[in-house]
Amino acid sequence: MRQDKLWKGKEKMIDKRKIFTVLENGMKKSYDVILTFKNERNGKDYIVYTDNTYDEDNKLRIYAALYNPLTNEFLGYVENKEEWRDIIKLLDNVLLK
Repeated sequence: MRQDKLWKGKEKMIDKRKIFTVLENGMKKSYDVILTFKNERNGKDYIVYTDNTYDEDNKLRIYAALYNPLTNEFLGYVENKEEWRDIIKLLDNVLLK
C-alpha cells in the first residue's frame, strides 16, 4: 500500500464516514472511511480510508493514519511495517467475511 499525502493540506477533519482536507491550493478533497480501530497490542488508534481510485494493477488504493478518536485529530502516518501488517490482516478479516 502506498501512503497518501492527505494531511499535507491546511485543514483536516474526520467524521464517521469521510475525511476532508483543504489542500494548499484551496481545493477541498474528501476520502471515504473504510474503518477505524484500536490496536490492542500497541494501544494506537487507526483510521483506514480510500480515495476510490485504483492503481496500475487495478487494486483499490487504501491508506491508513493514526488519529485521536476523541478529537478526530490526525496524529501521523503509519510508517512501521509491523503496523501495516496488522492493518492488512484486519482488512482481510473484515472484507472476507
